[in-house]
Amino acid sequence: MEVKITEEGENTITVEIDDARHTLPNLLRNNLWEDPSVTLAAYEKKHPVFGSPKLIIKAKNPQKALLTAIKKSQDQLNEFEKEFSKLVKKK
Repeated sequence: MEVKITEEGENTITVEIDDARHTLPNLLRNNLWEDPSVTLAAYEKKHPVFGSPKLIIKAKNPQKALLTAIKKSQDQLNEFEKEFSKLVKKK
């Protein structure tokens, strides 16, 4: 996976995520919206199979907001793994 900053302004950043489908940018977008400093969190993927999604963020500090959303996403996935592992061990 390659990540590129394709546009950067004072309060805006656009990040392209190569080899990603909708799952990762959608997870990040949802977690970005939980940050009160974020005024825009969206992504676009021009074709469902081809091309790379672009995550568009507008916030007081979009880089910090994205890093926070990444951390929150990791925490959510770790918690899901923990809970699911408990279910699997019960069988």
